[in-house]
Amino acid sequence: MDAILREQDVSASVDRETGVSRFAGSPMPIDATGFQAGDDALATLACSITGARRKLADHLEASLFANPGLDIMLFLFAEGLNGATVTTNACCAAAGVPRTTALRWIKLLQDRGLVLGSDDVSDRRVTMLALSQTGRSTIRAWLTEIAAIPLQRADPQDR
Repeated sequence: MDAILREQDVSASVDRETGVSRFAGSPMPIDATGFQAGDDALATLACSITGARRKLADHLEASLFANPGLDIMLFLFAEGLNGATVTTNACCAAAGVPRTTALRWIKLLQDRGLVLGSDDVSDRRVTMLALSQTGRSTIRAWLTEIAAIPLQRADPQDR
């Protein structure tokens, strides 16, 4: 998988003032480039969704509800605000599945153009990941739709 990542035309740099890694060419100010002002609130919602999904394991077998692709994308959305990148190891841990399974999902998300990967500028053995603009806008749209759903009891007529 590393060979595939290295062939991509994606490089990262570290902002010396903030210490945040950013992909070269990745838009940084909050504008039409991929990061928007409401992303902080949506990142909180993403973390809440992930936490709620983890709580299922307290009551039911976790493997019944495993969705590594969603877990990885939510993690990258929440952790990748303002262009920050995340290590592959952190994404594997966030997926809550065996490492090999998480790596397959990361590759699938990369192949679909939802996740970008590049070598860490300080350690080429480490691969850094971030949502692509398509991945970020897709998760943003989904979280925005969820945030707009009012919390209410289901109407018996809807059943």
